[in-house]
Amino acid sequence: MNRFVYKTIAVIGLFFIISACEVEEVVDPNNPSLGSVLSNATTPQLQTLITGLEARNRTFFDNAVQMFGVFGREVFFYNASDPRFAREWLGVTIKETYPDFFGSGNTYVAPFGAVKQANVLIDAANASTNITDEQKRGYAGFAKTIKGFQLLWPLMQQYQNGIRIDVNDPLKPGPIVPYNDALAFIRKTLDEGFADLQAAGATFNFRLTMGFATPAQMARVNRAIAARAAIYAADGPGALTALQASFMDLDVTAANAATKMNIGPVLTFGEAPDINNPLFYPFDVATQTILICHPDWIEDATPGDLRLGKVVRRVNNRVISSDIRDRSQNPIPGEYQDARWRTNTTAVPFIRNEELILIYAEAQARANNTAEATRGINIVRNAWGLPNYAGATTLDALIDEVLAQRRYSLWAEGGHRWIDLRRTGRLNATNVDLRDGGTIYTQVSKRQSEINWDAR
Repeated sequence: MNRFVYKTIAVIGLFFIISACEVEEVVDPNNPSLGSVLSNATTPQLQTLITGLEARNRTFFDNAVQMFGVFGREVFFYNASDPRFAREWLGVTIKETYPDFFGSGNTYVAPFGAVKQANVLIDAANASTNITDEQKRGYAGFAKTIKGFQLLWPLMQQYQNGIRIDVNDPLKPGPIVPYNDALAFIRKTLDEGFADLQAAGATFNFRLTMGFATPAQMARVNRAIAARAAIYAADGPGALTALQASFMDLDVTAANAATKMNIGPVLTFGEAPDINNPLFYPFDVATQTILICHPDWIEDATPGDLRLGKVVRRVNNRVISSDIRDRSQNPIPGEYQDARWRTNTTAVPFIRNEELILIYAEAQARANNTAEATRGINIVRNAWGLPNYAGATTLDALIDEVLAQRRYSLWAEGGHRWIDLRRTGRLNATNVDLRDGGTIYTQVSKRQSEINWDAR
């Protein structure tokens, strides 16, 4: 991934250059503009755009894990340099978010940068005479897949506030549309990307680092993302249809779980001048700035659940913060940290087979196929050392069990707990531990720039 930054530095300036008047286009090879790739891009120029899009596809990750994770009390973020990470993210000193809410940019502003890059890539490929029509479909399919994925993050942040989906022209963006309309657009974008990938031939005309490097493989990633979007839309049949064409693998056992549960595309990281894995922290080293597992996740775990191996206890260096306290004003110690990232360049999956299996279980439950829903649940339970599910098979009971498994399977992978509780009507004090005396947020306030634009 080190090549990302070298190639991306030259591309970053492309995206927000807006001319105030009609002038003759001048393409400077040392300071490239959009014109240099939108007129008749070469394969190397298109590869630069691909590389930049992969780089931008990473920017949501730390904010989704940390901020969304704090909202759902999956994690605490101890930060010695700024108390707002605790006080405002937990809602201890405030009870509502506000425009330009602290530390929320990477799940709103940054994804739209990736969307812009995807749009530029599509336009550049379509305008190029240096590639075939089949190859153009490959560029478009990849770009639309990432575009759909990235739009999910601002939508999950803003929820019922809605988001803009038409952002092709920065001076003439479309209106903010409601949640359901935005989600429908995301699903349509993914469907279009899937159709493009199916018509893209056997190989791409470009290189990828995420591990799914052919049109057929990327099509399976596209359908995995589509399944997630479908379950967010409460469309169980749509989720099951998408899963059939995804990389979902139900043949998981305790023996192969470590490998098969982690099948999926990855975000790659590198040493400087690339960026490091933002969630890597050395184990049990003295620090006051670190992401810590919420104690409730440890306390509520079923005995014998092997997923507890995702965290490691800080035996010698528990973190104590004056900003994270319980209702009696006692500091809440940080005892367990993330153990999944062994180095600062460890790759991170951004959608995995384990999530797909649990989407399958939820969709089957909603279709009243209790046997298949239970089968999906048990695949996950058995993989991590737990016996078969023996609870009730009503819809509510099965959804509760799916969410319980998602809580442990998808811990600290993008704020799933907060999103899951909200979309199923369970985002309340029964399911969110408020020992910190904080607030349960439903969404983040609309950005000030969006308010100002609409008030023009």
